[in-house]
Amino acid sequence: MILEKLLNRLKAEQQQYALEALMRPIAKDAFEYGHRSGTVAGLEAAISILLTLINEEKYGNNDL
Repeated sequence: MILEKLLNRLKAEQQQYALEALMRPIAKDAFEYGHRSGTVAGLEAAISILLTLINEEKYGNNDL
């Protein structure tokens, strides 16, 4: 299913971004920390939405 492939890709990108942020911080200040944390949180929100869509597709009520 295309949603599962997209979900896997987003999770991989999220992990790579977080690892890169830890290995090579740029400014080492509160703004950079907030920006990077927000990016990881945004990817997590997208993943959560995709999981909801997958669950609705599999277990949703198709009678309506």
